[in-house]
Amino acid sequence: MKVLMINTNYLEDNGISTFIVENSIILSKNKIEVTVIAPNKVNTEIKTRLKKNSIKLISIPYRFTNPFRYFFSLTKIIKTNKYDVVHINGNSGTMIIEMTSSLLAGTKVRIVHSHNTTTNHPIIHKIMTPLLNKMATQRFACNNAAGKWMFGQRSFYIIKNGLNTKKYMYSGISHNKLENRIVIGNVGRFNYQKNQEFLIDLIKRLDNKYSLLLVGSGTNFKNIKSSIKEANLEDRVVLTGSVSNVVDYLNTMDLFLLPSRFEGQPYSMIEAMANGLPLIVSNKISRETNLTGHVKYLSIDNVDYWVNSINNYDFSQSRNNRKLNSTNNIKILKDKGYDLEVNGINLLILYRDFLSIQD
Repeated sequence: MKVLMINTNYLEDNGISTFIVENSIILSKNKIEVTVIAPNKVNTEIKTRLKKNSIKLISIPYRFTNPFRYFFSLTKIIKTNKYDVVHINGNSGTMIIEMTSSLLAGTKVRIVHSHNTTTNHPIIHKIMTPLLNKMATQRFACNNAAGKWMFGQRSFYIIKNGLNTKKYMYSGISHNKLENRIVIGNVGRFNYQKNQEFLIDLIKRLDNKYSLLLVGSGTNFKNIKSSIKEANLEDRVVLTGSVSNVVDYLNTMDLFLLPSRFEGQPYSMIEAMANGLPLIVSNKISRETNLTGHVKYLSIDNVDYWVNSINNYDFSQSRNNRKLNSTNNIKILKDKGYDLEVNGINLLILYRDFLSIQD
């Protein structure tokens, strides 16, 4: 079987890329010929992981600058390689570009996979989504909210964002450069969606006993760094940049915060749960993300709600129970279907079932 995984966003440190890379590795280990297409120049770390696992990577860096060139290049690649399955991952109706290429190339199984609940292109999304749904042979979503948003009343499969849960178990080993302060933190791309500027406003309003740890990089990184300097917060806010050892920084945190403006099923939340962290997140995120029953949802329209919640939190108790909470949460995540290895095999089974229907 030949499978093509397409990322309609940049293949870098983000949730969709994590899904693509991790599941491609599992498929490859099970003798599936996997190719990944990215609309950007991919960093060395991801390239190395894919190559090490016998996964071919093709970069077509024109999607956002020259869509027509991208479309014709993609169509040629799909037609030449004769993939059995084309699995398109994205957030909006703009996935019709890749879907049309797959259809014209004669691909039997054409999957559209919704990873979010909103888009930066609402008008194009509204126009293109009905046709996208008709052209797809199967529809996937990371959770029910993302599926309903993209597919409406049409049927879809929920493909959960599986995690290597053992990797994220709390170990007590950390990169704590924040002395003996209470560490509140966030992991994610620095962009409009993730809303890190909210956290800068938040730390300004909290007592000096709190420090903020921000893990990740992105288009807003320099702006956030400038905001920290302007507010004289360099001694209270740590920026790690892009890292490969996220779990070490989760171990440092006492509380995980996610003030996103919109989300599907964030990997960062699942990772924080597996690490035994308490979570406070934006009320813009679907309640079905509360997999452990211990996530608090607050409005991002008023930062004072977050200040009060943090000030009233019993950090001594959560610290004492951290290891136990991590162990219990990992069991819950596995029971609810968030085990990476199991989900990867289930994805392979679905591919085979879809192909048998098309034959």
